[in-house]
Amino acid sequence: MPAPLDAPCSRRLPSVPRPPSFSRPLPPIPRPLSCKQCKTCITSYNALLPPSAIPSDRRDFRGFSGKASLFTETYNVTLLGPKVQLMQTGAHMLAEIHCTNCDQYLGYKIVRAFEKSERWKEERFLLEMAELDNPYRTHRLDSSDSEEDSS
Repeated sequence: MPAPLDAPCSRRLPSVPRPPSFSRPLPPIPRPLSCKQCKTCITSYNALLPPSAIPSDRRDFRGFSGKASLFTETYNVTLLGPKVQLMQTGAHMLAEIHCTNCDQYLGYKIVRAFEKSERWKEERFLLEMAELDNPYRTHRLDSSDSEEDSS
């Protein structure tokens, strides 16, 4: 006679392999740069455009509020709609970058450069250094690292 359904089962079912656990935290971003206002991670020094990718006569970058640097990646940001802006180096289509958490202005993404000599900047993120904070203070950008002439 079979055991009633509510009786404990004496047989053990075979174990089923479990998928890997995804609860581990992601590794920290090396040498992070964060929003000065809310401390949300925006990018890292590892995403800084290397000097070899920048023409030698265009190493100094300036944004709208001072020193700026070109980066290849950003995180936790919102891009506004692109607008054409006339800069010292020609016309560019720029999309403002704001912090997703506090909506602080951080810089802009260069969507398109209309001058052929400036096309190397396209799809790069120009972040205003005055708007970013390095929480670990492990690295300092010198004036020779990056600063743009209004584009």
